[in-house]
Amino acid sequence: MGLLDKAKEIAGQGAEAAKKAAEAAKEKAGDLQAKRRADDLAEQLGYLIVRERTEGADAAAESQRLVDEIVALQKEMAEGGGDAGAGESAETVGE
Repeated sequence: MGLLDKAKEIAGQGAEAAKKAAEAAKEKAGDLQAKRRADDLAEQLGYLIVRERTEGADAAAESQRLVDEIVALQKEMAEGGGDAGAGESAETVGE
């Protein structure tokens, strides 16, 4: 019976390691999705600023909405253990 117990223990450890890896992958995928969304919003903000400066359109409210969304996504990534790329969007937006 000792061998069977040992095999069950090893199988249990393997299952636990697989579960942790799956959770980490899921979190990383969520962070990546949030970063892509923030990058898309930053791109929209850039085009909005170009339209504002070239066409004279009033874009204050829309630009603030985009900035607020980007900041919310960055906070979400930071709270979720986010990745180092979270700060890149803020630097890009600020330039």
